[in-house]
Amino acid sequence: MSSQRKIDSARANGAKSHGPKTEAGRKISSRNAITHGLYSKGVVIAKESREQFQEMLDAYIQQFQPIGLVELDLVEEMVAAKWRQRRLWSIETDLIEDQVLMQTEKLDEKYSDYDPHCPLSYAYAALAESGSLPFLTRNESRLERAYSRALKFLLELQRLRKPANENIQKRTESQIRPSKVSSPPPYHNDHRPTSNQKPETSNKIGSQQPATTIRQQETRNQKPETSGQQPETGACLTHVPPIR
Repeated sequence: MSSQRKIDSARANGAKSHGPKTEAGRKISSRNAITHGLYSKGVVIAKESREQFQEMLDAYIQQFQPIGLVELDLVEEMVAAKWRQRRLWSIETDLIEDQVLMQTEKLDEKYSDYDPHCPLSYAYAALAESGSLPFLTRNESRLERAYSRALKFLLELQRLRKPANENIQKRTESQIRPSKVSSPPPYHNDHRPTSNQKPETSNKIGSQQPATTIRQQETRNQKPETSGQQPETGACLTHVPPIR
């Protein structure tokens, strides 16, 4: 069912694998011989290679690293759907090849010269009339949907599992590490403000006034020196007796 190039590539990729790293993965891997052995009997039929099926299943497990039986079942559904889909490819190829030979014999009896694509065209027409080709097409579509559905559910479970593991790890780290309380930066004695002390800048700003304003205030507050006094001549005249 698979070409030699695919078989060699699968073996090369399998040789790079170092096995599961987590404890849960090791427990699942220890039951692979029993689980996959029983599973392959229900999928692999006679004249098919169980070794190739096992290599395919191991490659999927190595890539997706399922944890738990639910994820493992989804991986097995994907492998079973893909295996059966490849089987349908092989069946379709065999049917077409047999039908091409039959149509070639019929064309040789009727015609001495014809287009090389005529046997293939007649082969497809005969398979469509017999119902074999539509049957294979429907089953191939069904297996493709099963594969896509299992892959979607598997990725969704792994996506939900990843944040849960991260939250557990964060909670564990927060319980182990003491929480750091941020303290305000220390003040120097020279620059620490007091309740009775006002900023120097405000006093300086308030005390500074223009020189012209100060001079105007001084002139307003000062009274003229002659405002409360009488002239000397006037005083002398008031004390001089009248002339008779």
